[in-house]
Amino acid sequence: MRVAAALAVAACLLIAGCGDKDQDTTGHAGCPIPIHYDKATLDKVQAALDKLPRDSVLRQVMSDYEQERDDLRFCR
Repeated sequence: MRVAAALAVAACLLIAGCGDKDQDTTGHAGCPIPIHYDKATLDKVQAALDKLPRDSVLRQVMSDYEQERDDLRFCR
């Protein structure tokens, strides 16, 4: 349960940080720099997600966040 709560807080913070489309943190209006996560961290995130129930709202939030990060790669 602690892992789920930690993921919920992390997801909320990450999503809240991407809310201002006019923010210019990279020299490109609306294109924030995605945070780089090392493989060990990504493995921990995946392990925590695997422990969540299939119908967990956190699964959808993390999926949405992953899509947003993919979109950032094309934002220039």
